[in-house]
Amino acid sequence: MFVKKTLAAAGLLAMTGVVAACGGGSSSTAAPAGAAGAPSGASTSDFCGTFQNMASSTTPKQAADKLQAVGTPSGIAADARHGFEVLVDHLETLPDNAKSADLTAMEKGLSATDQKDVVAFTTYLAQACVPSSDSTPSAPSS
Repeated sequence: MFVKKTLAAAGLLAMTGVVAACGGGSSSTAAPAGAAGAPSGASTSDFCGTFQNMASSTTPKQAADKLQAVGTPSGIAADARHGFEVLVDHLETLPDNAKSADLTAMEKGLSATDQKDVVAFTTYLAQACVPSSDSTPSAPSS
């Protein structure tokens, strides 16, 4: 399912960013300004639904367009919102048949702040949109 691919891709981007931050200095390039204009008042349902309703054939550019159209919920932290913007802006630049190596290459141009903010976004995404195992009913206690 695309949600798992997107979360894995975002997670890979975040994880490679953390690893790269521990390495040498990487140059910082500013992301395009497109996603900065995305709405900031989406319902959590609409926001999460955008990820859940993408098909496996969705290209990175199509995913970026859909995410930019829905935006983020109003309760998202500023660093996570910035991470959303960075991720969406960079998804737009990936080829239609992007592979994990493309994500790794894309990450290398991110500043340490952008990397940290993408991690904040993926953490927010996982908390808001992936059901936790705690939500399963448990046996009554005696």
